[in-house]
Amino acid sequence: MYMPRRYIVVVLGFFGLLLSVGFRAVFSMVMVYVLREENTGSLLFFKECTINGTKWDLRLDWDVAVSQYFNTMFFLGYVATQLPGGYLAARISSKWVFGTAVLTSSGLLVVLSMTIRLGIPGVFVIRTLQGLAEGVCLPAFNGVISAWAPKSEKTRMVTLAYSGLYLSPAVALFASGATTCYISWHSSLFIYGGLGVVWSIVWVSFVHDTPEMDPNLSPEEKQIYEKEGHQVSASSVQKVKYIPWREMLTSLPLSAIFVGNFCRNWVFAMVVTELPQYYADGYKIDIASIGFLTSLPEILMTIVVVVGGIIFDQLIKSQTISTTTARKVAQCTGFGVESLCIFLLVFVNNHTLAMLLLCLGVGMSGLTISGYQVNPLDLAPQYAHVLTGISRLSCVGAVFSTFVAGYLRQDNLSSWQRIFLIASIIHFLGVVYYGIFASGERQPWADPSKLDTADSKLNLTSYPEYGTSAQSDKISNAAEIDS
Repeated sequence: MYMPRRYIVVVLGFFGLLLSVGFRAVFSMVMVYVLREENTGSLLFFKECTINGTKWDLRLDWDVAVSQYFNTMFFLGYVATQLPGGYLAARISSKWVFGTAVLTSSGLLVVLSMTIRLGIPGVFVIRTLQGLAEGVCLPAFNGVISAWAPKSEKTRMVTLAYSGLYLSPAVALFASGATTCYISWHSSLFIYGGLGVVWSIVWVSFVHDTPEMDPNLSPEEKQIYEKEGHQVSASSVQKVKYIPWREMLTSLPLSAIFVGNFCRNWVFAMVVTELPQYYADGYKIDIASIGFLTSLPEILMTIVVVVGGIIFDQLIKSQTISTTTARKVAQCTGFGVESLCIFLLVFVNNHTLAMLLLCLGVGMSGLTISGYQVNPLDLAPQYAHVLTGISRLSCVGAVFSTFVAGYLRQDNLSSWQRIFLIASIIHFLGVVYYGIFASGERQPWADPSKLDTADSKLNLTSYPEYGTSAQSDKISNAAEIDS
């Protein structure tokens, strides 16, 4: 049975993001466990951990704030390679950059299981290296998905693939909570590290940077790309040689994506890396139940990501609303509800109500995948790798988020309420900025005449201008100009 090659890209991309983002959640759960004053907490849903007091148990006498700073170092490395990652993906190979990054981070995760026993300095080094490796993942993957997504399927393909990113914390938090409690304190590090190595091998073996480079592309799929503006020929391989840096860096629509990313990373880092500690500090809950509670909002968010992507894709396709309107509605609704729910957490003092608010807020934030996340493909699809790299420099929001949590966090609920108040204010400001300055239209500086190719014929696989054949002819002619 033949599976369309673009679907293989989506499926493998889904699992790649599922694993790479899961590495962060796994580490956070391990830290919550080994740094607890007691290895048990109030039992909610599961029996007491079976490894307590055995050789598979571990207790470290470190300050809990250290674990927050481990995450800060990770995100510092993560930010540092965002732009280089986009640049390398555009100039070399999106497929290889993504695959190599996940492979590297997977190996480091396995090494981390041994380094934790050796002391704090080694963990700081490994976490920084992991951040450097994972920082290139999303810019590189955006380059691959940009090349493979026809316009009629763009939002759907992107949202399905990126749903792995949002489902990742749910799977990782729940799985690591259970394995840490019932197998060994470091079992989740080995499991995720091993799966990452296997995935990397499969990815580089089956995925190609563009449809034209795939020898197994069916005639039916070739027709899809030809119909929507692609020239799919085996002889031309385009590499972007001109990048309009000044225009990009002064673009208000791109700055809106940057702000959206900043706010998203502030809260996403808090949910993935800090929420387990919130339940441990505020409600003294056992580690397995923490994994369950923190996974629920992520599951709901994943559902909203997929459903929202399909709905907004259809609204754009039917021309019910413009692309710009779709992006703004998706973004502002998702962030607006999440901002309100995080603000209400300031007044909450029981874990059930906290869970409900987090489920609603984090769940609705899944709509933003149809906003800022898809947006770079609207503004300049041929520069999707670079735009993603620029916008994701805003991952500095995750650096600030983890640092603030480490600085303000105490072993009580009131300190977390202050952390939530700051996050809600930042989120609200992000809603306002994106609503004013965002755009869903191709930007003037995304000029096809600025592209150069390896030969005289332009390959549009990495420059998906979908639509009229006249526009395709214009782009092909413009490619002959030496920029």
